[in-house]
Amino acid sequence: MIAIDDFPPVAFKIGNGETKNDRVWLKKKKEYFEEVWSKNGPKLLRKIEDACGDTFTNTSKQNGIVIFLHTKTPKSRSGVLKEDKPLEISLFLSKNDTANAMKELLVRMLVHSFIYQQYEFHFRMREQTLFEDILADEFVTSMISFRVLGRKVGRANCAKALDEAIDETVYRLSQKAPRSKLVDLMYNFSQEHIGKTKNQKSDVLAKREELISKLLKFLPKTVNTD
Repeated sequence: MIAIDDFPPVAFKIGNGETKNDRVWLKKKKEYFEEVWSKNGPKLLRKIEDACGDTFTNTSKQNGIVIFLHTKTPKSRSGVLKEDKPLEISLFLSKNDTANAMKELLVRMLVHSFIYQQYEFHFRMREQTLFEDILADEFVTSMISFRVLGRKVGRANCAKALDEAIDETVYRLSQKAPRSKLVDLMYNFSQEHIGKTKNQKSDVLAKREELISKLLKFLPKTVNTD
């Protein structure tokens, strides 16, 4: 662990499952991250706290944050962080990733970790909804990341943040477990309101307002794919 000032200690580790050749360049990426972190880690974490208006949780300061480096595949996302394990970050890298690309990814996932830490260890008093956990959090994460990286928080970056949030929301909903829940919920609604037989009449358009008012209830409370 790399402990700095009053911030969480951070450790960079190589993930499992890579080929021997992959592990060679991943080791070099790991050494690069560690060198950069030793020089700029405090500044980066301080910027995240300043942008969020709060500090990293005591739990993270005591236990530290572990960042696993993996080889990126066509099916993998750039970064993964489970909301119930905010101190474990996975970065999926390509051999030719630039320093700027790796820094952007690192900042984004650290901001994610910061937000999820608040939920998991600090002020989560109720079960979060889909749009709070994904759409809103993804948007806020992108905007904070732009600020930490010194970029203008204007309309162009706002649009980019929204695109990233929508992309992540669609990806998470497309996974097997949440998609199955959505299919079940929509099927039950159709059976109740659209009718089970051809002879059973139902004014579907009259149900529009009811559908809108209950839409959030159709979505799963969480999208944990475990």
